Amino acid sequence: MKAAVVDRYGPPEVAKIERVPKPAAADDELLIRVHATTVNSGDARMRAGKFPRGLNAFVKATQGLRGPKQRILGFSAAGDVEAVGRSVTRFKPGDRVVASHGFKFGCHAEYMVAPETGLVAKIPDGLSYADAASVLFGGATALYFFRLGELKSGESILINGASGAVGTMAVQLAKHAGAKVTGVCGSSNVALMESLGADHVIDYTEQDFLKGDERYDLVMVTQGNIPYAKAKRMLKPGGRFLMVVGDLFQMAAGFPRKDTILGTESDEQAHLASWQQLLALALAGKIKPVTSRVLPFEQIADAYRLADSGHKVGSVVLAVG
Repeated sequence: MKAAVVDRYGPPEVAKIERVPKPAAADDELLIRVHATTVNSGDARMRAGKFPRGLNAFVKATQGLRGPKQRILGFSAAGDVEAVGRSVTRFKPGDRVVASHGFKFGCHAEYMVAPETGLVAKIPDGLSYADAASVLFGGATALYFFRLGELKSGESILINGASGAVGTMAVQLAKHAGAKVTGVCGSSNVALMESLGADHVIDYTEQDFLKGDERYDLVMVTQGNIPYAKAKRMLKPGGRFLMVVGDLFQMAAGFPRKDTILGTESDEQAHLASWQQLLALALAGKIKPVTSRVLPFEQIADAYRLADSGHKVGSVVLAVG
């Protein structure tokens, strides 16, 4: 089968399409023929070997010194079940599914295997592979932070980095929850924010929102560029800071504070429940997938260039096969 292989850390060109052995499903696994997968910020950081300040040595010590131990990256994928192990009962060949190994990656390939009891969910009829794949990473991340941050209807939230994969989902999910949403983005994405339902949009090229007088119940930072001290000044009493991305020093400053939420989803069943919620909302038209581009699998280097640019809008989808 074809897979995108990364043997050393480096620029987008280190991701090469190669032939690798096709996996076989164990007794409790599904063999999935991948039709769509995404290139997100986590994939891009792992490929480049560039991690948030203070974390580089630790991540490389655990994930690979010169290149990622997992040669095939990719956080999530959508496709068809081609075969199942003999003990599998919840899925059958032909089922349309989304699947993930989490930060063990492995989805940038024509085929993948996944345990029946892992991160696997059926795609509702009427939702495309590309749309199903594109809502998962950003949407599940947003739901995790909203759950821990206890976002409530009527509360106000500022979302910095609102045009990325996490941001575009966060804007829509916060509105769906009944919040008053302010999105921060560049001038080229103001119309997009308005179309997604943002109540107010701040163009950071025209206005320094850090110096404004507005206060919010929640401040969500998706790019790691606002430390706790600055975020605190924008919070109302009892407000919460959602630090989606941060370096070691930012996380250390926020870790002991009850008003700071950080980390990643570790409960696989909660993660799966988020997926099912997102797929149902997308099917019902309550949220809409936002995609920068859908590229052929062979153009994975171009997908990484877009992810590296810092100006990716929503998700970048790879059409596999």
